[in-house]
Amino acid sequence: MSGEGQTSEEWVPAFPGQRPPFAPGHELSTKHGARSPRKVEPLALELVARLLEQPGTEYLRAPLYASAVHAWARVEAKCARAAEYLEAMPIERQMESPKPGTAPPLEVWRRMEATALTHRGRLGLDPLSAARLGKDVAAAKVDMAKLLSDAQAAVDAREAGEGA
Repeated sequence: MSGEGQTSEEWVPAFPGQRPPFAPGHELSTKHGARSPRKVEPLALELVARLLEQPGTEYLRAPLYASAVHAWARVEAKCARAAEYLEAMPIERQMESPKPGTAPPLEVWRRMEATALTHRGRLGLDPLSAARLGKDVAAAKVDMAKLLSDAQAAVDAREAGEGA
């Protein structure tokens, strides 16, 4: 008899010692949660909220940045979950592949961290990228000011020519 379509109260073991089916929403198979939306999403949303509260991140509140900010927060949350998992693990196990053909946990975390670093840079969340972004924004403001000044001068010249 299979356990499909039965509640745990109706379930009857098919053989002695068989354990009951897992309840919906169980976390028994979760190791670190870095791949679990249930573990990652709440932390990611918290990171987004904390980031957007920080002074100097006003530009990230624009709808244009919403998906990039959320992608950054998800990878940061995954890194945090994986780091917690690694901290509880002996160093030897951190560097061993759990199965043939898979990367060691430390290498998986390192790749996540590299991805997070890329996201931080694209959003201007590290000193160098913040400086570059600030320089680009300042240059764009100067260019816009010059463009507006030139446009006003052209309007003034046209009006002066019509009045003569």
